[in-house]
Amino acid sequence: MKTLITLLLLTISISSFSQAEKKKDSIIETYFNDLEEVIIVKKKETYVQKSDRMIFNVENSIVSEGGTALDVLARAPGVVVSQDGDLAIRGQQGVSVMIDGKLTQLSQKELANYLKSTTSSNIKQIEVITNPSSKYDAAGKAGIINIVMKKSPASGLKGTAFTNYARSRKNRTNSGLNLSYNKDKFGIFGNYSYTFRGEEERKLFNQIQYTEASRQEIATTNRQFTITDEPLTSNNFKIGTQYQVSPKTNLEMYVDAKIGRYENIANGGNILLDNNNQSLQDVATYNNSKENWYDYTYALSGVHKFNNKGRNMNFDLEYETSKFRSRQFQTAENTDNSNPNSVNDRRGFIPSLLKVYTAKVDFTNPFQEKHTVEWGFKAGIKNNENPSVYEYYENNEWIVDLNSTNHFEYNEEIYAGYINYKYQLDKINFQAGLRSEYTAIVIDQKTLNEKYKSDYLKWFPSLSIKYDLADNHSFHASYSKRINRPNQFDLNPFRFYNDPFNYYQGNPNLIPEIADAAEIGYSWKNIVMATLYFNQTKDVFTEVYLYNPEENTTITTQVNVDKSYNYGTNITNTTKIYKWWSASTLFNIFENRYMGNTFNNDRITPIVTCNLNVQNSFTISETWKAEANAQYQSKSNVGIYVRDDFFDFSIGFSKQILDKKGSIKLNITDVFKTKNYNINSAIGQTSIDRRYNLDSRVATIAFTYRI
Repeated sequence: MKTLITLLLLTISISSFSQAEKKKDSIIETYFNDLEEVIIVKKKETYVQKSDRMIFNVENSIVSEGGTALDVLARAPGVVVSQDGDLAIRGQQGVSVMIDGKLTQLSQKELANYLKSTTSSNIKQIEVITNPSSKYDAAGKAGIINIVMKKSPASGLKGTAFTNYARSRKNRTNSGLNLSYNKDKFGIFGNYSYTFRGEEERKLFNQIQYTEASRQEIATTNRQFTITDEPLTSNNFKIGTQYQVSPKTNLEMYVDAKIGRYENIANGGNILLDNNNQSLQDVATYNNSKENWYDYTYALSGVHKFNNKGRNMNFDLEYETSKFRSRQFQTAENTDNSNPNSVNDRRGFIPSLLKVYTAKVDFTNPFQEKHTVEWGFKAGIKNNENPSVYEYYENNEWIVDLNSTNHFEYNEEIYAGYINYKYQLDKINFQAGLRSEYTAIVIDQKTLNEKYKSDYLKWFPSLSIKYDLADNHSFHASYSKRINRPNQFDLNPFRFYNDPFNYYQGNPNLIPEIADAAEIGYSWKNIVMATLYFNQTKDVFTEVYLYNPEENTTITTQVNVDKSYNYGTNITNTTKIYKWWSASTLFNIFENRYMGNTFNNDRITPIVTCNLNVQNSFTISETWKAEANAQYQSKSNVGIYVRDDFFDFSIGFSKQILDKKGSIKLNITDVFKTKNYNINSAIGQTSIDRRYNLDSRVATIAFTYRI
């Protein structure tokens, strides 16, 4: 069924190319002083292609209504979300995330929780920026994802109220309000949303330990199965004000709060078999992890126009404080009476306190008629303190586990400056820039009384050019150098237990990844956008695992390997097949190739991967609309792992009511329950096969009202 639907939608998309030549409304070109853009359609369509980014207008997507920010990102062009919330663009990990143009400072786990607790009803659009200019932070080897939240600039009182209910294996709901009031020189805005997300996942891990590295003879087989109950509750609000100090100066202040809690209750088992499939250990497991976070951001920003010719200054001041608390309890009961071995109960208290200070100033200076220079500075200071305590239960008392307990403090300072030159002629638009970032890091292992220090200065050039050859042809090319720094969680060498048999251990010897990315694009007859891209990353992060047969535990960590290559092509087409039917097709084919030794595994076999996304919009009547969205991705590399192919087919309907001020939307995601996350790997003497039966089929009914 999934193959039939994919081929049918692809055939429709290809056949639409011929019809689009007569319908010139599929793609038009619009010119700005900034990077040139190519808009797929005249009106605001679901996908908008620019020379350096793809924009996904979430407001226009029916099937995205009622979901979370993480659900929306999984539908953004070229973006794939892992089971743990890791993001990849064009098959490459190492993605930076911005909210309204400001880089987030949360860890991967904290960011995943925040995105799960952010409702899609508050999101205006997603920008996937594959080759940012030097004006942007250099962080993120694969590029930047910018999440643009809704905000009304209209005068008077404006806003939206929304509520929705969803059912998957568990109940889900979120409700909220967005309001803004603008009059004369003064404006105030704010939003609030409450989210409850019930979720149940079913996991099956199979792990085989061999007697030697050639993996010919089995020593033991480990089978783990888990069913989780994962309720998440969040309260997010933002309130701010704008004031026009003078005709040339505007100021904005706001407070943004993210408060939430998450619980992971997991029941499962662990069976260890010998080479004759005889039981060595049969254990029933229980894991309860409770997390709370309190994140507050205080910001002041402004813009001053020196003249009416585009010369201006922008500044941003920001302070973020984030408290994170995690309490874990893990127990394992031996169900095999013939086996006297037992596993100690464990508990952990894992707090962290993050403080981030950021200051940024940007200047824009046009000179002569077609020349512009941008330049600016940014400073960021981060402190994260993590005094974690783990204990195990033995002889009727709780004993501190010295292998896991640690007081870890991470300090990071980044100072940056950039200059960017733009030149715009009738048919040529050129941009070149250079960014410099100085990084100083101090890691304080207070438990061991050890300190690690490092500092380095890096330069990040960027270049882009667009040339309009004729009315029906245009080219663009771009290049940028980027960096991906390890976060404090990756560098902490102490253990973080997922359950009694699996834990993660950081690597303090990780060094940053440095990536060089280039692409060239071509637009034909305002119908097709095609891009060839290439990315080379040095000292690339790769997740590896090591099995300890004595304790029956698997340790996961990260190491640097020599380099990786990511290259491929993507093609975008949007057209109206009929007046009532439009289709957007995004096709991407890529390969990841890794070079370097990884735990005696000197070769990771590259895989050519195809990703196809076909989105169909139907106008049934003036007030009725429908949408059908299909996505398919073949097998792909995820570092040392191979991810199986997956397929997602989702549908949605919307009806405008109350004089078109309100709307009711109904959607079902992953109709055929085929969007699973299955990975496998074989390195050294161990092979792993992990299968996640995700809670991805969700039926949602949503109501929105515009004030």
